[in-house]
Amino acid sequence: MLVSSIFVMAICCLASGDECSVDDGSCNVNINFQRKQSEVIAFHARMSTVVRSLAVRQTLIFDTNISNHGDGYNKATGIFTVPKSGTYVFVWVIRMHTAEHSIELVINDTVFGSTFLRAKNGDDGSVSNTVVVDVARGDNVFVRNHGSLVGDGIINNNQHGKSTFSGWRLG
Repeated sequence: MLVSSIFVMAICCLASGDECSVDDGSCNVNINFQRKQSEVIAFHARMSTVVRSLAVRQTLIFDTNISNHGDGYNKATGIFTVPKSGTYVFVWVIRMHTAEHSIELVINDTVFGSTFLRAKNGDDGSVSNTVVVDVARGDNVFVRNHGSLVGDGIINNNQHGKSTFSGWRLG
């Protein structure tokens, strides 16, 4: 016990750079931690209903927020407005039934990624993609139907799987 107390006292004195009061065995230590303030920005949303048809360039609405740290994702519009500039990861998963769709990730007016799936004749399938990209505060990021292809069939969302859209800021 005495050895432990001496060890702790010595560590306290070394950590603080102050002198220990050996008379009563105590040590006054001032420790100042400088921690980088890091705000978590991340969202994950899913569709709650079946989508039966899409227009060209129609934004997909992922209307159920699972998480929305930083409040950048708007579940009414389907648009993530970047709250802080940086490098972000965006992932989208689209589940289809008897369908054929090309889906794009768009930042402002520029397509940064796309997927295509043909699930015909009663088939069911999912397609996903991931994009890592630098974005600026205020940029709008969203998932939409292809810019010139209407596609056809159902984007399915039920107990067996849901279409999702997620994003998060790296460090």
